[in-house]
Amino acid sequence: MKKLGERNYLILSNEIKICGTFDPREVLIGCEETLKCSEIEEIHKFLQWVHSNGMSFGRKNYEEVFAEFKKLGG
Repeated sequence: MKKLGERNYLILSNEIKICGTFDPREVLIGCEETLKCSEIEEIHKFLQWVHSNGMSFGRKNYEEVFAEFKKLGG
């Protein structure tokens, strides 16, 4: 994936609001079936990176945060 994409952001953001965390173990339980199979592993790594580093993202910066993740080898 080169970008997270608006579709993935909307799916994730809804679940993040429900769970109150970026922890992929919680977030992906509710939305994994909605995501594309080919993207789940990378999205899991991205969410884990965000969660482990105490970061967050929202509507205005999700692509920038994802780009930073990719830049660092994600």
